[in-house]
Amino acid sequence: MNTVRRPKPDQSLLPWLAVGQKIRTAREARSVSLRGFSRQLDVSPGHISQVERGLVAPSMGLLYSMVAELGLSLDYLFEGQGSELSGPIEVARADRTPGEDRFVTRATSRKAINLKSGVRWELLTPSSDGRVDFREIVYAVGGGSTDNEQFVRHPGREYGVMVQGTLNVQIEFDVFTLGVGDSIVLDSTLPHRFWNAGSGPAHAIWCSVGEAG
Repeated sequence: MNTVRRPKPDQSLLPWLAVGQKIRTAREARSVSLRGFSRQLDVSPGHISQVERGLVAPSMGLLYSMVAELGLSLDYLFEGQGSELSGPIEVARADRTPGEDRFVTRATSRKAINLKSGVRWELLTPSSDGRVDFREIVYAVGGGSTDNEQFVRHPGREYGVMVQGTLNVQIEFDVFTLGVGDSIVLDSTLPHRFWNAGSGPAHAIWCSVGEAG
């Protein structure tokens, strides 16, 4: 008797299962059909379905568009995610204090999501805040905010400061390179994109306000 071997699930996509379920729940709660949602986003219904089922990781541009259309916060999508920080992290060990989970996020217990475009979001708040998204964003070498040099536009305003490496930023027709200690602020409704053309990872502390409109 032949035994059919099923392919092992892609472990890197597991965090996206919960994210996709939240997106689908929010879409259905607003009585938006899959086809209607795909028309709003200008993406095929099949791709939206795969994202909602956690079969593929969306690009940052698509994720921004989804949360904007549904009135969600990117921060909300992190809720319920386990710690996924990879690699050794050297931090000063401090004693945990009873009740600190309401206020403190330890470096080794951040909730994180990896995007397929080579970008990693690490949540810097212990719980979701619909008004503000506070994250450390890590750009791998060659990683960028979108695929194929596409621009992102969404409601809100962004504030960022570089803490490691260099990051290229394009806002409309202007291109800048940010180094350690450099900061930036921009209106998120302007076409913009970020990419790492350096030889090492780029880390930035990022705060987005009013992202979901």
